[in-house]
Amino acid sequence: MSEYLMIRWVHVIAATAWFGEVVTINFVLIPALVRLPRPEATRFLAAVFPIVFRLASVLSAVAVLSGATLAWQRYGATPEVLWTTTYGRLFSVGATLGLLLTGFHFVLEPRLDSMICTAAAKGDLELSDKVIRLLCVVPRVGLVVIGGVLLMMMIGARGM
Repeated sequence: MSEYLMIRWVHVIAATAWFGEVVTINFVLIPALVRLPRPEATRFLAAVFPIVFRLASVLSAVAVLSGATLAWQRYGATPEVLWTTTYGRLFSVGATLGLLLTGFHFVLEPRLDSMICTAAAKGDLELSDKVIRLLCVVPRVGLVVIGGVLLMMMIGARGM
């Protein structure tokens, strides 16, 4: 198996797992969370979401780094194709959105994690409610973005 193919498999698996995690958050974890009584919801938040956040960060970083490696190997000699063709522009927009979403995981998720830990440690139900409200919106936006990234990357990578 060539190095390119191995990196490609790592990229596909990491991106798919990342997408699957976002789907699970939106359709399993958040609905379960909002049905729990507030004290239990706070404990659930503290037990589950820091782990989920770290996993998303790792998967997104692996997907972006392996994707950047693949792009460099494939287009390093002819980078103009990334902005002069329709497929290249789709690929570039998808890559940029994926990079921004990964940035979210490393910059803003730690703040959410801190809020969750503080709410759990202090038994602060008001802060817990604020986090739950954020979690009812942020992962949905993330699902739309990562879905768009996957679509653009699949079209862009195949069309070049």
